Amino acid sequence: MGRKRRRRTCSAFLEDLPNELFAQIFSYLNGVDAIYAFSCLNNRFKCLLIENSEFFDFKSISKFKFDLVFQHQNTKQWKSLRISDDEHTPDHVEYFCQVYSLINDFPQLQSLVISNLDIRKTCIILSQLSSLKTLVSLTIKSLCGETMPQLDLPNLKKLVFGACSHIDWIKNFSQLESVEYTIENCHWFSNDLSWPSTLRHLKVIFDYEGCWNFIERSLVHLSLLNTLEIYQKQRASIPPNGQIWETLICSSLPLLKIFKFYFNFEYSSQSSFQMDEAIVSFSTPFYILEKKWFIRCDISDRGRALLYSLPFPFETYTALQGTNIKTVSTLLYVNNNDFYANMFSNVKTLEVLYKSSEPDENFHRNGVISLIIYNDFDSIKWMHVLSKLQHLEMNCPITMTPENFLHILKNAPHLHSLVVEKRIIQIATEHWNNVSICDYLSRKIIALKLCGRYARSQYMNNHEIQQIIRIFSSKCQHLSLCIQSPNDTIGFILENMSQLQSLHVNISGKIKPLIDMAWLQKEQTIFNSSNCIILSNEDNHYFWLGKHQSYKNLKCMK
Repeated sequence: MGRKRRRRTCSAFLEDLPNELFAQIFSYLNGVDAIYAFSCLNNRFKCLLIENSEFFDFKSISKFKFDLVFQHQNTKQWKSLRISDDEHTPDHVEYFCQVYSLINDFPQLQSLVISNLDIRKTCIILSQLSSLKTLVSLTIKSLCGETMPQLDLPNLKKLVFGACSHIDWIKNFSQLESVEYTIENCHWFSNDLSWPSTLRHLKVIFDYEGCWNFIERSLVHLSLLNTLEIYQKQRASIPPNGQIWETLICSSLPLLKIFKFYFNFEYSSQSSFQMDEAIVSFSTPFYILEKKWFIRCDISDRGRALLYSLPFPFETYTALQGTNIKTVSTLLYVNNNDFYANMFSNVKTLEVLYKSSEPDENFHRNGVISLIIYNDFDSIKWMHVLSKLQHLEMNCPITMTPENFLHILKNAPHLHSLVVEKRIIQIATEHWNNVSICDYLSRKIIALKLCGRYARSQYMNNHEIQQIIRIFSSKCQHLSLCIQSPNDTIGFILENMSQLQSLHVNISGKIKPLIDMAWLQKEQTIFNSSNCIILSNEDNHYFWLGKHQSYKNLKCMK
């Protein structure tokens, strides 16, 4: 009785709140979550959602929720949309384009984000983009400049994209103010990079040091630039030169206020003087006194160094290998405790490649939500910087002991995503026999990916699949694994994991059946073309799942 009374009181309280308040709330919420939470209450909330929901993020959504949103919503007033072709929503973009049209259904769209788009399907989206005359912000990856069509987006101010070096087409967007460019699959440039002269913010992420000169030359005409970010992910053979950047900024970038950078490079003991020269070149009065731009250089005794601006600008931090890590910083000239405390506040992903790596003493107020480890890992030593951990990835040659694994599971209350190789998880769980560890996994893990560098060593037999179902069936929504045969296996997984929203299987063997809807129906599952989409790419098969109930209940209903 008390519980029912509380429910009625809560419902009455919601009913008493004015529409104006809900309008404000719904305008800030992801429309997907708001609709799923409020639309079933009554007609009043349905109408409020239709009128006030403008932002919709469909990343990692189930097919059921996706279809539910579009059943009742008026897309013509949407302002922001995100769709994704990741493992959790396979073939989502193509399905979206088959059912809805950017040209006709989203006339007021101002922000569009398209994640993980297969380059072979890019043309599907690009052919419709020019119709979005109201678009202000566009995020899209895997573009090919040689096949890029002419786009007319008169109001576009911000562009985030990944592409090869052929980006002459970007000059057509003469009103752009912000560009974030990831150079993809490019070892050399045939032409200089050209940017609209209107840019105020430019961010470039690249792998190979051969890009340096092209990037530097491309900046000389950007006199309005206020913020510049340069991130080099792969190791270079020579350190950066602060004097070159100082000269460029003084001569061509008079309005530059923010300069963020991250350089990753190798050095040898015979050329250690180059390290000193690099640090000194970023320690001039121009950097320290005039601009107040401070740097730090982490130098490993294994011949690797990182030189970056402060606070650490990149979302991924890789802990260096070595028993003796030397740190040099120009911030020592400044007495600012807050600066030190927030030095790594931007870091979201922490990579620990080596057993000898140590947590940085300045990892105090950090927001690390993703941990990727490649070697034996001392969880006790690192756990104080992982209190917000959500995603854990463990790769060979790591050996995760049950004690270390249990310590992570106990002390990471927000952990819900796990990527791990078969051998590692077998050792960590004592071949699925450690009751405490399996209980934590059952209660925590929503997304599980069992994979490795060599797929053949990851294949699961029927007994192992039964163990996975036993442990993860209660909460797991996204599952990825390798199997030896699809016959009976896929149907068995779908039958017994009622929370699944997506399933990815890699199938071994020389003879494989065609995995399509006709095959799925022969498996006698509850899924068909109305609540499932199948995408196959060689040995990999992806299932995007809609609403379903337990297979046993369905049989009883029949």
